[in-house]
Amino acid sequence: MTPASTTHPCPQCESAVPADALFCPSCGLSAASSVLSDTLVGAGTADGRTTPSYELAPERLQAALGPHYQLGRLLGRGGYAEVFTVRDLRLSRELALKVLRPDLILSEQLVARFRREALAVSGVQNPHIVPVYDVGESDGVLWLVMPLITGETLKSILSREGHLPVAEARRILLEAADALQAAHEAGVVHRDIKPENLMIEGKSGRVMLMDFGIAKAMDAGSDHSLTGTGVIIGTPKYMSPEQAMGKHALTAASDQYSLAVVGYQMLCGRVPFEGENIREVMARQLFDEPVPLSRLISDIPADVSATIHQALRKDPARRFASMNAFARSLRGEPVAPEEGGRVRRRSTRFAIPLVRGGWLAAAFWTVVVAGAAYGAAKAGLFKGGSGNQITPAGLPPAPPPAPNAPAQRRPNGAGSGAVRNTSNPGTAGTRDSALRTPGDSAIVTLGCDQAMLRAEWAIAFARCKAEADSGNSSAARRNLGILYADGKGVPRDDRLASVHLGLAAQHEELPDTQAVLLMARRYDAGLGLPVDRNRGAGFWEIAAEMGISEAWPIIATRYATGDGRRKNDAAAARWFEKAAQAGDVPSMVKLAEALDRGHGVRRDEVAATHWYNEAAERRHSEAEFQIGMRLLTGKGGFARDESAGLTWLRRSAAQGHGGATRELARRGGEGAD
Repeated sequence: MTPASTTHPCPQCESAVPADALFCPSCGLSAASSVLSDTLVGAGTADGRTTPSYELAPERLQAALGPHYQLGRLLGRGGYAEVFTVRDLRLSRELALKVLRPDLILSEQLVARFRREALAVSGVQNPHIVPVYDVGESDGVLWLVMPLITGETLKSILSREGHLPVAEARRILLEAADALQAAHEAGVVHRDIKPENLMIEGKSGRVMLMDFGIAKAMDAGSDHSLTGTGVIIGTPKYMSPEQAMGKHALTAASDQYSLAVVGYQMLCGRVPFEGENIREVMARQLFDEPVPLSRLISDIPADVSATIHQALRKDPARRFASMNAFARSLRGEPVAPEEGGRVRRRSTRFAIPLVRGGWLAAAFWTVVVAGAAYGAAKAGLFKGGSGNQITPAGLPPAPPPAPNAPAQRRPNGAGSGAVRNTSNPGTAGTRDSALRTPGDSAIVTLGCDQAMLRAEWAIAFARCKAEADSGNSSAARRNLGILYADGKGVPRDDRLASVHLGLAAQHEELPDTQAVLLMARRYDAGLGLPVDRNRGAGFWEIAAEMGISEAWPIIATRYATGDGRRKNDAAAARWFEKAAQAGDVPSMVKLAEALDRGHGVRRDEVAATHWYNEAAERRHSEAEFQIGMRLLTGKGGFARDESAGLTWLRRSAAQGHGGATRELARRGGEGAD
């Protein structure tokens, strides 16, 4: 038996799995299943390590295939199938047999669905698509027969080579795009584009795209779930954001995104988004922007870089309209604006996920839904409330609406933050008896925001609660949280403050930016909920992606130090640059240091000097010291100028900078005051 300490990659999510484990600890899927009731045994390798293999008992599979096929050897296994060689006895030819994993629960409806998908794929004629010759099911074994391709998968090539030359990567992308275009025109979406499904034929080098239609047939979002566990079929590192969100009506744009991920990996040797677990990878697919390829590859053609990054847009509507348009752009040919041409392109350097229409809010919530399918519930990111309510882990569900709540009529200006005086519009913001009638009528007359501005705390609480309970206003929910936090109009309650602020921060239509910031601070400080630096960093990152400049240096520092985020120099440099461009002086210095040392960005002493100079002009002592040393040594794009260098050192030393003080002392007080 294989020692427990030996691991192998999970066939679905590629996480390390102990060799004797039946299920992957990351995604929860079976990690040691095979087509038959096989025994897991140890197989020695040349370097003395032990890897898992299977002793096959082929009788059951052979019986399922019938008399027309003769079962051969096992070629490999993936997330939901295993591949064997098989001989077609009728036509005397060697073929490939793909058999679904036995732990997947089959039904008559699913078998019919699988056959329909195979039939749809068989109707797609393209030289870059591996066709389906036959499909069958017997004794609980579902299989299909394809041509036996001589060659190796793109995954195998990348494992060996790391990355590919731009010309070769472009060729592979163009041939794969041609296959996808043909499939999309036939109404077939692949849904599982990844290097394992791109076969490079041995002699010709032709790209052959495999497994068309299988992912859709097996999608847990279908009417008849294949696994019965809510598992989303696909590989997280290559999933489109909409697929990671659990959407099942995927379009051709999803395949385009996944192919762009493959292209990104071919060009620079890594996928755009990594993570310590599936939950983190899927969250990054939803909220992070990839490091620009131009930063990672010095000589990459602009058209190639721009095409890949446009296909990696979070919003499917902002990608190319078709794979044909993607291919033309990749070749450097013009693409019309209505097909996603250059008129629609924006810089990918600091793109922010679309907020309109609930994209960001939906993404935030559905990373939980999708992640739960992969076992994210074990990580405790979120927990389900009663009924269909979902609330952040550690927060109690929001209190139910009070019986006999005030009428939900919105007065003029309610929820807008503006105070309107109905009797005299020219005196906005003044008290007016027309807005303050005795009793409950005052609550109806004043809106939530108006009452907050007027510091009418009791009225504000009642009105904000009514508007929040109606579900129409994230601002009202945020105001309600602030009232609970400050104890105005209601006894102070940090727990309920966190509940309402959390709901406002994750409102399904438009997350409230102030609430996002407040939730970041509350998680960091443990106000009304346990201290959680990871969740705090998550809210800081959402705030940063929403364009809140205050969050940019904070999330940059969290990435730089590994505080609540996996240490990531590239992400840190990206956010430091964003903050530096907005005028944050400490971020200018941090960005200069990253450029100076090549941490997360390509090393560039001249660019580093620029940012040091920007910070030095704003009297930052470290920046003054760095500029002084560059002038003294003639580095970083400066001509040597000892007089100017000493002047900068004096300025730095005057602020107490130890390095500047020591350098002046080393020079015997030269130039000192």
